[in-house]
Amino acid sequence: MAEVNFLGQLHHLNLVKLIGYCIEDDQRLLVYEFMTRGSLENHLFRRTLPLPWTDRLKVALGAAKGLAFLHGSAEPVIYRDFKTSNILLDSEYNAKLSDFGLAKAGPQGDNTHVSTRVVGTYGYAAPEYVMTAVRYGKSSFSAY
Repeated sequence: MAEVNFLGQLHHLNLVKLIGYCIEDDQRLLVYEFMTRGSLENHLFRRTLPLPWTDRLKVALGAAKGLAFLHGSAEPVIYRDFKTSNILLDSEYNAKLSDFGLAKAGPQGDNTHVSTRVVGTYGYAAPEYVMTAVRYGKSSFSAY
């Protein structure tokens, strides 16, 4: 439901488009736009030919733009699962963030932080976030 809520409201070139969803009993189905080149993980870890540096930089910039949009939107979003398998690539290596199942609304108004339990893939969060579970707007960590 978090994915439907966030992707239903957020629209950006570097976020995957949610085409539709279905909920029937305990079954859930999400339909995304088709991303012809799959995930970044497949290109970095499962190919024999390395991804050229120009394409790597394009992907990194696209992912950063997606994160910047989430961070700077009117209602900031804490992404919480930023990793290569959640960065999808179209036919021209444009990066789009996917998998908002762990996303959470960020600090708003006079609030300086959001307290939350640590979730996501280990190794992608800043040490201060892992230790305190407090996310500040200026913290540097890749799970945002």
